[in-house]
Amino acid sequence: MLFPELNFGVADNGTHPSEDFQRVLARIAFDNEFANAGAKAYQLARGDDIDVGAKSRNSLARALLYHLRGLEAEAVNAQFDRVRDAVLTEATRNRLFTQPVDVAIDVHDWLYYGDSDTSHVSRTDPDRGTDCAYKFATICIVDPRVRFTLGWVALDGDETDELAEALRQLISQAREYVEINRVYLDRGFYRVHLALALEELGVEFVTRAPQTRKVQRFIADHDEDTFVSEYEMARSNPPTGRTTVRLVVVPHRSREDDHFCLVTNREVTRDLAQPLAEAYRHRWGIETSYRKVSEFLPKTSSPTFSVRLFYFLFAVALYNLWVLTNLLLTPDRAVGRTPVLP
Repeated sequence: MLFPELNFGVADNGTHPSEDFQRVLARIAFDNEFANAGAKAYQLARGDDIDVGAKSRNSLARALLYHLRGLEAEAVNAQFDRVRDAVLTEATRNRLFTQPVDVAIDVHDWLYYGDSDTSHVSRTDPDRGTDCAYKFATICIVDPRVRFTLGWVALDGDETDELAEALRQLISQAREYVEINRVYLDRGFYRVHLALALEELGVEFVTRAPQTRKVQRFIADHDEDTFVSEYEMARSNPPTGRTTVRLVVVPHRSREDDHFCLVTNREVTRDLAQPLAEAYRHRWGIETSYRKVSEFLPKTSSPTFSVRLFYFLFAVALYNLWVLTNLLLTPDRAVGRTPVLP
């Protein structure tokens, strides 16, 4: 389901067959290791006579990275599109997607410590000694029982036009496999043109709203801690735009005298404000999913985008396979059951 779809471009007379690359990739993914250390460990386990010096360059690791650097990004995406299709087709065959699902969209940063001018590297909030990262937007089912990653888009930044196009691609990818009930987004997507893009896509969305001065005025104008109000999202600077949504405000769960604010294009009454806020917290499922994806992410210092993309999508594929395997090994597939495979 995974390796049959991957093509490293190895010639028939290549020094290392694809099977060696597959085994090294599996090892460095499960161990969160660099290719060099993983290749040495694999060859030692196989009984090969190799130089294990700390500074020695392993020929198998060099060959793997050489072939990954030679792949075009489109080819990498196409291969993992087929992997995703195989995994999710099996999930559908086992009737895992019989009902509409809630999904979340988020942007994940893979921190980078090299030159900020490197291709596909974007600026991000300073974290652990860098303000550079490779960025990947993903769409994930956030049902507590089923958290498949349905789609991905590599980003070159966080400009509104690029994020709007990413939303279109992600929703399109997800609709190939599921019927979407609702889309949850964090406050990074609180932009009028992104709300307009989601409305054009015909999806119900719920986005976390930052407490701007305008939102604070609405809060100050209401005596109740919980309320729903019509609210206009607008941008006055070019490119201009505006749309009317519902502002949903409830008391903050953990901070006194504070509020939790959402905007949505669905019709919401005051009685449904608190349930909607509780439902929004399912969005954290995508954070949980990404933490698990990170457990399958090999280490690398390579600045080559095809290597980074391949490693990230390889980790996503392993995560999806892990989810599917746990579901198939759980007879009643109960919500909240501890995974059979930790």
